[in-house]
Amino acid sequence: MKGIRCLKLQQQSQTTNEGFTLIEVLLAVFIASIVMAVLYASFFQIIKAKDKVEQELELYHEARVIFSKMTRDIVTAFPRGSVNSVSSNAPSDFFMGSQEGNFSTLTFTSLSRTPAKNAKESDQTEISYFLEPTEDDPNLFALMRRDDPTIGTDEGGSEYPISERIVGFTLSYLGEASVASENQELAFEWNSSDGSSLPRAVNVNIVLRGPRGDDIEFNSLILIPVVD
Repeated sequence: MKGIRCLKLQQQSQTTNEGFTLIEVLLAVFIASIVMAVLYASFFQIIKAKDKVEQELELYHEARVIFSKMTRDIVTAFPRGSVNSVSSNAPSDFFMGSQEGNFSTLTFTSLSRTPAKNAKESDQTEISYFLEPTEDDPNLFALMRRDDPTIGTDEGGSEYPISERIVGFTLSYLGEASVASENQELAFEWNSSDGSSLPRAVNVNIVLRGPRGDDIEFNSLILIPVVD
């Protein structure tokens, strides 16, 4: 009996000390690989979604920057030569807007410039907004802003791009009659030499290329208070 009991205890000790079988190891590795693959895919999907959200937020921020800059310039539009003057005999070419297809160009005199200290110059400057083709994509354009304190000349001044993902840039103008009427018709061109006046408002429409390749449209109406 003692011999049989010792044999059983020995068999139990041998069974307890045995390791995993090859099948168990392979099964564990297979399950672990599935779990890691799922975690890997989920992690990179989250990172990809995060990048797309950040790119979309950057797009909307870029649109706000464009509207903020143009609003600051346009609301300070002022007839050339009428600064600190009681005379209304101002040159007529102080606000010129043209349209070609989906692309607009605007040039006007503005009081948006801050002269350097002790500089012999006024705060009136000539602002221009126009498009230029980009080098990377022929379907995209850069929205350029030009600031030239030497009004009426092509010398001096500086220009820089505000956005380089423009698909469409359209400006339209509200005259005094259109504001008073119920059906407000927009003029896509404006020449201050015709009526020697500024428009009542400028409607800015821009189309930006989104991070997913789609085109997103933004619109803002900018009133010109000096007309009142």
